[in-house]
Amino acid sequence: MTSKTMPVMVSRLGQVLSGHQWGEHHSGIVDASVDQVWVAVHQLRWSDLGWLRPVVALRGITAMVGADTPMLQTFTSHGAVAHEEPPSMTMFALVGKPWSVVPQSRRVDTLDQVQAFDEPGWLKYGMEWVLHPLPDGRTMVETRTLCEATDRSAERMFRLYWTLIRGFSGLLRREMIAALGRRTSSGTGRDAG
Repeated sequence: MTSKTMPVMVSRLGQVLSGHQWGEHHSGIVDASVDQVWVAVHQLRWSDLGWLRPVVALRGITAMVGADTPMLQTFTSHGAVAHEEPPSMTMFALVGKPWSVVPQSRRVDTLDQVQAFDEPGWLKYGMEWVLHPLPDGRTMVETRTLCEATDRSAERMFRLYWTLIRGFSGLLRREMIAALGRRTSSGTGRDAG
């Protein structure tokens, strides 16, 4: 049951979650260099989301970590394994139960551990940002989200959860890309060097 928006190419996240059942892909153009967007991705905060901030607050994310916490730090501080190839790709992957009222996670220390994890009842999932330089100093930003259930029970639980949140998930990723554009145009995502 893969989303129709999934690209054909195999990404680094796609290698880790090669058996994914769900996924989505979004892209947009940011009027800034790859280096500027790279800095902005790492500085992007929940408070940058504009009109989506109240929806994120309802999920309890900003209550757990604070609206001014960088998004990538939110995930790595809650059990995600990060991997980067500066300045073109950053990703995280984790094992959890996002459908729980209070999301649960299992500790994993490496991407290989995420890939090999097969304990029933869990979801392996992650998100990756890929930055492509374009002419005139612009950058194409891609976000990719993949999800792989470890058994049928987890698949059923996540399918219901995904049905409920998929629209919001897509809006959130598009708003993240727009926020990168705002952050770089305002100078807050620009490298000081």
